[in-house]
Amino acid sequence: MTASPTETVASYFSYLTARDWSRLATVLTASVVRIGPYGDQLSGREAYLDFLRGTVPEDYRNDVARIVGAPDGSAAFATVTEHLRYGDRELHLAEAYAFDLDEHGRICRVAIYWQTPQDDPGGFGSAASKDSYASTTDTERP
Repeated sequence: MTASPTETVASYFSYLTARDWSRLATVLTASVVRIGPYGDQLSGREAYLDFLRGTVPEDYRNDVARIVGAPDGSAAFATVTEHLRYGDRELHLAEAYAFDLDEHGRICRVAIYWQTPQDDPGGFGSAASKDSYASTTDTERP
């Protein structure tokens, strides 16, 4: 039986918070696309998991306020506060997520929207900025 969109998204955040990469992989399609808050994009489950392994700190959690699923099972939306610490810097980021799910109930696309753009833990800057990570092309990235 396929999980409902809300169950899949709840599992996504549970596994992400636990930093349980193998279980997180089970709710993602092999070709998942992740669109970040600055327009940055990753394609593929392994690329996404590698990104998360490298950026999600040990001191990390998500408070999921609400998950709403589409009646046909194709999409879900969540509002979340992400809590993380990099060194002595503690951040509490209000975020909205949009998920597309495939016919088997796995996440095939996730788009993340920050509600607190003044907080920029990665130092990426605004997507409109000329020095933004998101404004460079793939050939310009190291």
